[in-house]
Amino acid sequence: MSDVRVRWALGALLLSVAAMGQEVPSRDEGVELKREALAVFSQVLTEGSAAERLSAVNGLARNGDESVVPLLAERLLNDEASFVRRGAAVGLGRFRSQEAQRALRRAALSDEIASIRWDAALSSQDSDVILALLNRRETLAAAALSLQELTASARLPNAMRGATEVALLGAFSDRERFNVVERAAMLKALAQLGSLGAVDRLRATLADADEDPFVRGAAAFALGALGVRNAVPELISALRTESDSVQVGAATALGYLREPSAVEPLIALLRTGRSPQARVAAAEALGAFGSRAASALAQALLADPTPTVRQAALRGLAQTRSAEATQAVLAFLGSGYLQGCDPSACGSLALETLRALAALGQASLALQVAQATLNALREALPVLFVFAELDLVRTLSAVGRVAPELFDALVRDQSPFVRALGVAAYASVYQAEARATLLRYVSDENTLVRRAALEGLAPWATSDDTELFARFVTNSDPRTRGAALSALARVGDARALVPLRQALSAQSSSVRLDAAGAALAFAIRWSKISLPLPP
Repeated sequence: MSDVRVRWALGALLLSVAAMGQEVPSRDEGVELKREALAVFSQVLTEGSAAERLSAVNGLARNGDESVVPLLAERLLNDEASFVRRGAAVGLGRFRSQEAQRALRRAALSDEIASIRWDAALSSQDSDVILALLNRRETLAAAALSLQELTASARLPNAMRGATEVALLGAFSDRERFNVVERAAMLKALAQLGSLGAVDRLRATLADADEDPFVRGAAAFALGALGVRNAVPELISALRTESDSVQVGAATALGYLREPSAVEPLIALLRTGRSPQARVAAAEALGAFGSRAASALAQALLADPTPTVRQAALRGLAQTRSAEATQAVLAFLGSGYLQGCDPSACGSLALETLRALAALGQASLALQVAQATLNALREALPVLFVFAELDLVRTLSAVGRVAPELFDALVRDQSPFVRALGVAAYASVYQAEARATLLRYVSDENTLVRRAALEGLAPWATSDDTELFARFVTNSDPRTRGAALSALARVGDARALVPLRQALSAQSSSVRLDAAGAALAFAIRWSKISLPLPP
């Protein structure tokens, strides 16, 4: 079907939508709104603080089309703040225009910071530029540090994977030019690239007693990530070294490989390891072995001196779904350890206990413990809400899935913090089905509760919600405002034009900037549908 026919079909669809009650903005209105949004972005990029400029760059990249390339290119090439240039380098990777490519290539070859040059090269997808950077010491090191992360390695063009592996393997032995962190990153990057050609080097590095322990630990990790099953004997042997870095890497690798012969050595490390980090790694690895590891994990839960190790043991036990795991968690609750532990050290452990009870099917007990925990933490909730809100919501969601009556208790609580957590957890569990309930809390007198309702409703909003969300586009609470604007950008109709324009002209620069992103996305969404006559 030709482009004109596609556009005509979309236009016909738009008319049918309008007939169902959706108000369609005119093309001229969309063009003008886009112009106003870009003007706000341009002003912020010229006059705003470095943090505001980064926010603008991210907003343009997230919401824009090819028309935003000149603004991003100018920031990439001229902004004085390195993190703004980096944001522009990554953001321009969304666009394939000649102007975007020219700016990315120029930055890749000239920026003063090696990591920005590498980010620009990845965004450009230009093999010649990437190859040039792989042949330079600073940018090869930056490449290693970047490519050890999955998101960056996924951006590397397939045509450059072989050359990158060769460059990393060739540079690894040069201890004078590359430091320990860079060399360890090279090994992890090779694992991310799936480099089977690196296996011999990895095994030799792990076995080299003169090598830095941090690098040996990275070699162990990479062997596991690459699935090198015949390296299991060396990895088991590495568990008995004196270095916690090597132990952590080997334990993590054995967890990936799930080789039954590793169970007993991992149990030994969990019981006798001097480093809490090594014991945590052992507990996390043992979780992959199911009921065979339940006894050792139960012992660590009840006896280890370090809360983080007990928490890792809890996670492992929850994976086993065994009767022994349930008994261990119940014994842990009865031990009184949580009641006597400093909340700052054991807060996460308490939440992990609730999640484990839910995962192990102890709905009634999970409900009781959740309510008791919230009561015990009531005085600290304002602080916890700031620093651990997502973790609290995740935990209450897990309990609510097996004990739905928890939500009724939460939303009736006198504390606005508890009610907000209840609304957010309810939205997380029931998603689109939570719509009717969330609408009741959108007008709640408390900011936190109202925000939770709006954030839960936003992903499931329809055009009929345009006027509802329009009321909050200039709200002083950033998250409330963000939920409203994101909903309008995604499903708003012509009724959103006036509130969006009001927000674009607000006194607060943060409100204007948030509104600019939503207005730009809104205008681009509607501009994709027009009504040309079919040929």
